[in-house]
Amino acid sequence: MKIHLITTDESVFQLFDTLAGRVEVSYIIVPSNRRASEKIARVRAEACRRGIAVAQHQAGCRFDVSLPPAQAAVSWLYSQLIKNEDLLRYPSGILNMHGGKIPDYRGASVLHWAMLNGESELGITWHEMVEEVDAGMIRAETAIPIPPEATALEMRQAMIQAAIALFPLAWERFLAKSGGRWPDLAGGRVWPQRRPDDGLIPPGLTVRQLRDMIRTLCPPWPPAFVEQEGERLAVARLALSPVAGAVVYHTVDGVMVYLVPVTSGLPSKISRI
Repeated sequence: MKIHLITTDESVFQLFDTLAGRVEVSYIIVPSNRRASEKIARVRAEACRRGIAVAQHQAGCRFDVSLPPAQAAVSWLYSQLIKNEDLLRYPSGILNMHGGKIPDYRGASVLHWAMLNGESELGITWHEMVEEVDAGMIRAETAIPIPPEATALEMRQAMIQAAIALFPLAWERFLAKSGGRWPDLAGGRVWPQRRPDDGLIPPGLTVRQLRDMIRTLCPPWPPAFVEQEGERLAVARLALSPVAGAVVYHTVDGVMVYLVPVTSGLPSKISRI
């Protein structure tokens, strides 16, 4: 059975290896908006080592019409919208990994939104792609705990491993078109893509909200920051006692804390994961 892998991350090869001998990956599709990144370079290098061709998906466009046909596709940590015409080109459809609970966390940046909202666990959902965002048949789902001090990068790594472990069940149900559930979209929400400006620390947060914001907006994502004299000061951590160069912050729960800046200042270029 021939499939396409649609991805931005080299961990897709761990996923593929769980299906060893059962499928043939005829193409890997990567996004045009990441073509110069080290992440995509690693995907291309591993694909070349394995003898798998790579195609580039131009943002806002359909997949390359010259791509050879495949029975199905798997979307893994992908960053660009896929047009309905491309959803329909695969007879068995596209199976997508979504790092959030559905319907509560549909949309973009949901790992970050869940942590910023103080959630105690992160949902992991394998679902079939349809034109409406994160609204297709759920074939397998689970959740992993979000420890109080875990960073978003640590949670992303845990999410990847849990999603890989769940994939064989999702794939079996996806091919059989049996098992799982249709999501009840009532009461859920589609979250927007987070932007660097969203990292501005507002007044009126609790100590817990400050900690959540700083640990969530960790490298390699745009950091939490404060503005002083027209300059952005990236925040590395929160301290409860004075630290040289730290910014004093009065929390809404009556605690004076100190926002310790990143010593090298606000990064001028930040990669996206």
